[in-house]
Order: sequence, then C-alpha cells, then structure tokens
Amino acid sequence: MSDPKDRFAQELAGGELEALTDAWSEALSARPVEAPSPGRRAALLAATQEAHRFEELVAPVAEAADLSEDAVAALLRAIDDPARWAAGPAPGVDLLHFEGGPKTARAITGFVRVAPGGAFPEHGHAGAERVVVLQGALRDSRTGEVHGRGAVLDAGPEQEHAVEVVSPIPLVYLAVVQEGVRIGGELIAYDDPRA
Repeated sequence: MSDPKDRFAQELAGGELEALTDAWSEALSARPVEAPSPGRRAALLAATQEAHRFEELVAPVAEAADLSEDAVAALLRAIDDPARWAAGPAPGVDLLHFEGGPKTARAITGFVRVAPGGAFPEHGHAGAERVVVLQGALRDSRTGEVHGRGAVLDAGPEQEHAVEVVSPIPLVYLAVVQEGVRIGGELIAYDDPRA
C-alpha cells in the first residue's frame, strides 16, 4: 500500500505544485486585510499575555521557590528578557537570580541558562539542591542520567556533580541551593553578593 503523501506528490509533479502555490499566494495577496474589531483585538492581545511557554511548569517552580503562582508566572516571563541575565561561573552559563519565599531564605535561588554543548562546571552544595528543568535536557555527571523539561531533581548536601547540556537548544532550569554552592573549592554562600 503506498503512502498517500507520496501519491499526492506524484500527482503534483512537473510544476503543478509550484503553479498551485503561486495561485494560492496570488489569491491571498488579492484579499484585503481587515483589522480585527476592537473586541477581537483585545481578546487576541489578552491571549498572548495569559499563555506562556512555561505555563505548565508554574506549579513545580512555585513549590520549589516557595512563591505564589502569580509571582512565578511573572518570573518565568522574565526568562525571555536578555537584560535580566548576568554572566555565570563559566563561558556559556548565565544566571537570573531572584528572592524566593521564606523556605528559601538561606538559599541561592534563580534560573540558570547554559548554551548548547556547554556545561555548568563541577560543583558541590552546602545544603540540599532542587532543580526544575524548564527547557532543553541535561546529563548529571554524578548519575549519568538525562533529564528534560518538567523534571524535578533533588540532590543532598555535599554531593558534587556537573551538568552537561545534551539538547540542541539552551538548557534553562530553576536551581534552589540551600546555604550555597561550592565551585572550585570556593563557597559562594546564600548571602554572598555574587549569589
């Protein structure tokens, strides 16, 4: 049994597909463009503001950061603002720190972005760490496991590991590290100005 797509392509061989495409383009360009009604325009704009590409991850991020879902929704929208990011501890690593809720008072809390092919360097944790993967996929050097969008990962104190990006798009994740992180033998505590 032949694939219907193959039969369709054969039927449109010999320039018929190009002619059909040209006809559609001409028909669409001849049609006058009408502005949406004010009500429809408002609904379209509201729809773009309400939905966000991380919408289904609001709840796990809110729980990990100890913040309201409304506060987290605003923070997740900030991920797409290049001005909010600062250079991180390695090339291709950027950080977007923010204050979490009371349960994260002694934690470094923020988003981490790592370029494709990059890695967050070997590091340890002074306290427990919780990660929520928002975009891309990572390989944990300690376990060798690969985790993608929506994964919630917990690591105990003093566990050392690196995070390698194994996706063709940048890796973005929330990290909540209690007490601080140890990179290259140096502790960056939760109250350190660099955190």
